Amino acid sequence: MGGKFDPPVGASFISKVEKGRKDALNATTVGRFRIALNLDDAWIGKFLDTEDAAESLETKSEQDADRVIDRLRREGKTEGASDDLLIQLANNFTEGDHKDRETAYRSVEAALVRLKASEHIAQLVGNAAAQFAALMKEVDALNNAGEFDEANDKLTQQADWLREEKERLARLSELQLEKELNQDRLRNRPDLAAERIVRNLREFPKGKLFWAVDNTADDWRDEGDKTGDVFASQVALVLAQGNYAKVNSKKPLAASALHTLGWCHFRLAERSTGEAHLNEARRALEAAVKKASKVKEPKNWAARKSAFGSVLRVTGERYNDARLLRQAMDVQRAALKVNKLTKSADLQGRWNNLGNALQTLGELTKDAETLRAAEEALFEALALTNNEIDSPLWRATQSNLALAKRWLGAVTSDLAELQESRDGYAACEGLAFEMGAPFDWARLQWNIADLALARYYLEPDPALLAEARMHLTRARKFFVEGSDYQTERCDDLLTQIDAAETGS
Repeated sequence: MGGKFDPPVGASFISKVEKGRKDALNATTVGRFRIALNLDDAWIGKFLDTEDAAESLETKSEQDADRVIDRLRREGKTEGASDDLLIQLANNFTEGDHKDRETAYRSVEAALVRLKASEHIAQLVGNAAAQFAALMKEVDALNNAGEFDEANDKLTQQADWLREEKERLARLSELQLEKELNQDRLRNRPDLAAERIVRNLREFPKGKLFWAVDNTADDWRDEGDKTGDVFASQVALVLAQGNYAKVNSKKPLAASALHTLGWCHFRLAERSTGEAHLNEARRALEAAVKKASKVKEPKNWAARKSAFGSVLRVTGERYNDARLLRQAMDVQRAALKVNKLTKSADLQGRWNNLGNALQTLGELTKDAETLRAAEEALFEALALTNNEIDSPLWRATQSNLALAKRWLGAVTSDLAELQESRDGYAACEGLAFEMGAPFDWARLQWNIADLALARYYLEPDPALLAEARMHLTRARKFFVEGSDYQTERCDDLLTQIDAAETGS
């Protein structure tokens, strides 16, 4: 039917009208429906008094919903899903907190996967109470007959059955929660999912609930960060916000709650060009440092100081602010100093974060000495990391070192540094983490494309431009049109590749 409109409209718009999900339609839109359905002219008269504010044709979110559905179908990810399910899901996410099409697509994709995975969950069956009562009568009868040992055997068997039943009920309870969380995802309600998770954690002993929620927020945040699942990231944020609201007057717990809250905002900020999450992350992590005691809890103070430095680095990078980047560098050095004094196991992370701050500053200022200092810090971090035991940590550090070498090579026109950078990225590629951590994998593809272009400027070889385009295409396939920060970076790099090919 949408194809009969002039101009044509998509299935999302038609579906909303069919299901009464449009508040009102103006006379112009009704006229288009009349023509498409070959209705009598009298239908128009019923809508002539409709307010001008009544809805007309498609909204941008409805158009985005149709594009999300089209992509899912092209990629073969809609098997078994009805049109109504796809349309409702896509609209839930394009109209909700997922303001761009990429995050909406990822969330609909995740919802369909979870929905399929939960189809096996069954309802609780059986009548345990009746079985128990029958066995008790049997035991009484055996006792009355003087068969005490046989009665005891019956009770032992029942105890074994009860233990098995308890385990079964616990598993069914887990499956029920999984199903309910999937339902929250389908409706794009991370707030309800967070409430449900907290209710499920109430069984923790008094005083332990805060840490149970805090750890759960970390788990959801890490899952969202690894897979690019914004719904999971938003659930983590709601959990962290609720936890902080409960303890904001209790200094030790408040510092931990702010640390978690800041990281949740920070992970969302990394995927958005907007300032809101970045600003909230900066405020929360700065407050976490102020509430922590450097003397009484040096390890926690250093962790929160370093996290604050990471936010300063990203903020300085976004706005090309060398002052903020120098502040980030100083903050990371202060955290590293405390960890050295306490001989902390977190030294790898501190060296890595310092190296990142130095690399970003050196990239902005094109200062070779700063970039060499970044290399040294990242070498220290890499030396403290075991590739076999901590492969994600090793991969992140190796990638950061390769990035520092990329910029040092470009600034000093050193092809050897650029080749070492490529070797570092190749080592990361060898870990084959595309399925396990697709967001990090896409960023690696972008970095390889950026490096290939940098090498081309020093050694003009068309093969390097082909390599740059290939890896950028891989990244862009993940960061599809509609995403913001990552898509903008892809488009900017593509423009540079095009210019290099034409010699402009």
